[in-house]
Amino acid sequence: MRDLMAELKELRLHGMATAWAELTAQGESNTASSKWLLEHLLEQEHTDRAMRSV
Repeated sequence: MRDLMAELKELRLHGMATAWAELTAQGESNTASSKWLLEHLLEQEHTDRAMRSV
């Protein structure tokens, strides 16, 4: 299981980490599709940063 909060903070996306914490505090029904989207965005961000560091 991915720790999305840790990944967001590691990437210095503190505003997004705060927003994610607020969303998850609202309950599971609100987070299912949001979690899929956030995981996809994090994968793309990791890929983009890796490509730029080469």
